[in-house]
Amino acid sequence: MVKDLMANASPRLSLDRYGMALSIGCAIHCAVLPMALSAMTTFGLAWVASPELEWSILICTFLIGSTRLVQSYRQHHQPECLAFFLAGLLSFICAKSGYFTFEYYEAVFMTVGGLLVATAHFRNLRLAKSACCATA
Repeated sequence: MVKDLMANASPRLSLDRYGMALSIGCAIHCAVLPMALSAMTTFGLAWVASPELEWSILICTFLIGSTRLVQSYRQHHQPECLAFFLAGLLSFICAKSGYFTFEYYEAVFMTVGGLLVATAHFRNLRLAKSACCATA
C-alpha cells in the first residue's frame, strides 16, 4: 500500500514527505535525547548524540524545506507554510544560540522547531495537492 502511494506521488510531493519524516525524526531525537543519553552510551549508541548528526539533520532540513516550500509557494501562493518553516528555523537558531539558560532549553527549542517544520511540510503537501487538483 505504501508503495502504491509513493508510486502515485510526484517527486515534488515526495520531498514534502521526506521533509516531514526528517522533521518529525528531529523532534523525536531532540525530545528523547536528554532522557535517554545515559542508556545510549551503555548500548553503544553515543553517536546519536553527536553534534555532527545534529548539524547534518539541520542542514538537510533547511535544504529540503527551503527548496520545496519556495517551489510550492509559487504554485499555491499561501504564505502560511513559509511562516511555519521560518518559525521552525528561528526555533533552531534559539536552540543553538546559547542565549537561554533554563534547563533543557536546547531540547525544547529543537523539538518545537522540528514540529513546526513538519507542520509546514504537512500543510504544504495539502495545499500543493489541492492546487494540483484545482488546475487539472
